[in-house]
Amino acid sequence: MKKERVDKKKDTVDEQDRRGFFAYLNRHPIQESALIALVLNFVMEIISRRSLISAVSFLIHSPHFFLAGWAVIFLTLSLAPLFPKKIFIYCLFGILWLSMAITNAVLVVIRTAPFEAVDFSIIRTGLGIITIYMKVWQIILISLAIIAALAGIVVLSIKTKSRKVMLKRALIGIGLSALISFGLIVPLNLLGYYPYAFSNLTESYDRYGFTYCFTCSIFDRGVNKPDGYSRNAVDELTARIDRETPVKADSEPNVVILQLESFFDVGRLADVTFSENPIPYFTELKETYSSGLLTVPTIGAGTANTEFELVTGMSHHDFGTGEYPYKSFLQRESCESVAYVLGELGYGSHAIHNYSATFYARNVAYASLGFDSFTPIEYMNGLEYNQLGWAKDKILTREILDALHSTEGRDVVLTISVQGHGKYVPADDPVITASSSSIEEDTLASLIYYVNQLKEMDDFLRELTAALSYESFGEEVMIVMYGDHLPSMALKPEDFASGNMYQTDYVIWTNTPLPREERDLASYQLSAYALSKVGISRGTVFRLHQTELAAGKEDYSDELRLLEYDLVNGKKYAYGKTERYEIKDMQMGVNEIKATSVSPLGEKTFLVTGTNFTEWSVVYLNGRKCSTAFVSPVHLRVTGKELKPGDTVTVEQISVDRVRLGSSEKIVYREADAPPPKTWGQKYGWIIPVGAFALFTLTEITVVIVKRKKKSKL
Repeated sequence: MKKERVDKKKDTVDEQDRRGFFAYLNRHPIQESALIALVLNFVMEIISRRSLISAVSFLIHSPHFFLAGWAVIFLTLSLAPLFPKKIFIYCLFGILWLSMAITNAVLVVIRTAPFEAVDFSIIRTGLGIITIYMKVWQIILISLAIIAALAGIVVLSIKTKSRKVMLKRALIGIGLSALISFGLIVPLNLLGYYPYAFSNLTESYDRYGFTYCFTCSIFDRGVNKPDGYSRNAVDELTARIDRETPVKADSEPNVVILQLESFFDVGRLADVTFSENPIPYFTELKETYSSGLLTVPTIGAGTANTEFELVTGMSHHDFGTGEYPYKSFLQRESCESVAYVLGELGYGSHAIHNYSATFYARNVAYASLGFDSFTPIEYMNGLEYNQLGWAKDKILTREILDALHSTEGRDVVLTISVQGHGKYVPADDPVITASSSSIEEDTLASLIYYVNQLKEMDDFLRELTAALSYESFGEEVMIVMYGDHLPSMALKPEDFASGNMYQTDYVIWTNTPLPREERDLASYQLSAYALSKVGISRGTVFRLHQTELAAGKEDYSDELRLLEYDLVNGKKYAYGKTERYEIKDMQMGVNEIKATSVSPLGEKTFLVTGTNFTEWSVVYLNGRKCSTAFVSPVHLRVTGKELKPGDTVTVEQISVDRVRLGSSEKIVYREADAPPPKTWGQKYGWIIPVGAFALFTLTEITVVIVKRKKKSKL
């Protein structure tokens, strides 16, 4: 009887399971995956936009883009029914998607640029500056959240019950989701309904949705093949360039390309009053030398992409969504650049950056861009730091002079500054203050910190131009100075009286007279334009810019894209189907770091003597890292290691994120290098003078005592 009740109860439960909504989904994995993807995509849009209303508006006004994002998520979730613990797989994919949406929301606030697939490739260098953007307690909370999420995944994988795999339905679901994803996105992409390249990432993420844009950033790389690409098309274009551009240079000055971190003329802000002009010297330069507004490819971040445009003359917008060429094709192949084309005229080429060599993989990319040497912060001494810990730009004057003096001929020096970098915080004891009736208080506080950094950067420009004046330097010099992007603070388009949020400012300074011209440019045009002012016409891409700018042609994007594709992804018809440039064997640091001798200081302590040591110099004994203390540019002290004859010693430069950048030649410690053993006299000779002094003193005291006793008897 009891057994019958149990069986009846079990039958009732099974019947309820079969009839319930979740039981229905469990039996129909296609509908289950589709519904979960729908909910997940909507939640991700709420997180990414930080607004429920904005997400609902996106769903109503752009349903086709919402469906595109849903299709991508559906494709990933359709794999779950293949596994016995499909609930765990659903949760795992859900956590991954939600984590990326949260990351996007955070990055938009911190750097004003959304989360892209390429961010995974720069995560290590990003961790090096996380303490600037986040407080310690925030980092701890995030770390605990990650640990908790990982622990939850492990527990979930253990606790989740296994279910019977309905293989046929699961495979049908995968096929259907793939058909929907590719059948929906690819044709509409080709028809132009779904864009595959975005000129403004932040606006595009809002317009097209996080999921679709992020997915595009995974697959979209390099320059897309333009219509009509052929050898004839490239030959016709290069022939026209050859006819219309000059060959002979009027002069060949030293060229300094100076990229100023987050620099722009704050006088362009509409409703802000400063206690004084923070950049009086730059203002004077704008009025004296050729200058204008510079349209850059990014806001608040993406320094390396503006830099790429200046160095190569190529438009970053023609590359993949959110792509960093420094982290993609330049990791394995060379690219035409200002260093290569001026190198054909006999120029030496140098890069300088007062931050880590590995940031944006510059230690690799610069070699692919043809630079002879690269001096990062790890090769610098005498640094000063601002309130946030960024190196001040004043150090760059000395480094630029060292680079220019490193060769007998002319040089091109790419210099990337860092002082103006965010995060922007309330300033300690600001020299310059500001007021505004429209900008929010927090943004104004950040702006005050920022303009005080601008003031010091402006002082650096004055010092640099004084050092490179013809009277001081004795050679012709051109400095192309510009801001890489606007600062990453909550400024809005309506805050600007002139220009827009994608425009900074540039000046072309020379120490010999040149006609002044006011002209607005794109950052990929600036180097070619500057070289044209001294009559230098070299390089395929640069000469294209010079030809079209001289003709007053405003839109030649098709011709530019044709050359970019040919040189980066195509057959290199412009070079006769050959690799024109070889990746350089780049030297780290203009001044070579050398270890010349090693000497013991005591038990398990020794001193390494050499030249050009820095705080990032580390001694290796027999290939093993030693505890190294920086004493001076010529001395390093090692503790905890015993030095023996035959030991080899090298000094290596280790980057901020622990990458080996360069090494001195090995030196071998020999017995002859050790000081000779001390003689008995050297060891114990001190006893004789000390004993004599003690004996003399004792004798004198005895004589005094005896004399006093005689006097007392009398």
